[in-house]
Amino acid sequence: MPSARALVAIGACGSALVGLALGASSGSAAMAVFAAIKVPLLLVVTSLLCLPSFYVLNAVLGLRDDFAAAMRGLLAAQATLGLTLGALAPLVVFCSISVPNPYLLTLLDAILFAVATWAAQQVLARHYHPLVQRNPRHRIALASWLVLYAFAGMQAAWVLRPFRGTEGFAVQFLRPEALEQNAYLVLIDHVMRLFR
Repeated sequence: MPSARALVAIGACGSALVGLALGASSGSAAMAVFAAIKVPLLLVVTSLLCLPSFYVLNAVLGLRDDFAAAMRGLLAAQATLGLTLGALAPLVVFCSISVPNPYLLTLLDAILFAVATWAAQQVLARHYHPLVQRNPRHRIALASWLVLYAFAGMQAAWVLRPFRGTEGFAVQFLRPEALEQNAYLVLIDHVMRLFR
């Protein structure tokens, strides 16, 4: 297995590539650079937000001795997530060119991230298989990681927006109201707008 440093580099490069594709859709070089920084930052921040709770849960479940192996699985999954996102960058460019509805584009971006997340979960499941065989309580830890990561990741993505430039908004690293809204309520509103 590659070293932890190599896994982080793989994940960062792939996620930066998809960030570059997202940001470049605005036609602004600054937005492309911002998004290329923010997508890897999103993955790192989400992981760091989840790790303390994940560690405590492992300790409570009596799985602390396997935590190093669980961390190797998480690192491999994060590398896969970044690598898959990078591989999907051409699709991001295609969608940017061919889909005029910004709300639909946001949902398509979410679907692409979901596809990359699915690929990462396949790798994580392979790493967890021997752990689950040794102690079935690892299933609880794995399921908890998935819920924690999805919950924290969606809100972190909302705070770090914009990843794409939006007509009528200045190019900026973060929007001024970044910490004022709930991502889940906004997503429901985006879906509702598609049916109006």
